[in-house]
Amino acid sequence: MIDQLDKIKSHFGSNLIKREIAPQISQKLTDEEILILSQIGLSNGVLDFQFTDDLCELSESEIVIGKTLSNNNLILDLESREIKRDGQFFISKSLKNLIIQLYTYDNLWENDIPQQKFGNYRKDSNHKKYAKFLETELLKIDENLLKSDNGLWTSLIEDIEFGIVG
Repeated sequence: MIDQLDKIKSHFGSNLIKREIAPQISQKLTDEEILILSQIGLSNGVLDFQFTDDLCELSESEIVIGKTLSNNNLILDLESREIKRDGQFFISKSLKNLIIQLYTYDNLWENDIPQQKFGNYRKDSNHKKYAKFLETELLKIDENLLKSDNGLWTSLIEDIEFGIVG
């Protein structure tokens, strides 16, 4: 994980938002979650995620780690350790996976597509190749990621596959 975290830090640079963690919240977090939130940070501006507000408890079992631009909460579920939007829409199985998934997605748009790894995104249905590549890379992070019908990544991959985004 260390090597991957170095890539993430290098890629996102100053867009990584590190947070102060209040003692009542830190006692509910794992050591890995504390490391990610306070030492590594989460990247603003990927998708529509914003990680600038203070961490706060939504309930005994939920901590708000960020928001979307449409003001939906990004929540760390303390029982499952999953990341969800407003408690229902699945995003990631863990905070660690979240930062790796955001890196993978952002790297696609910032490096792979501009470098035309699979050709021009807008020509010859190449967007389908980029969608398949993203799917493959995300499944390396979490083999069960796309099994939820109520998840972020399935819809993003479909949007890329049909050339809707970009």
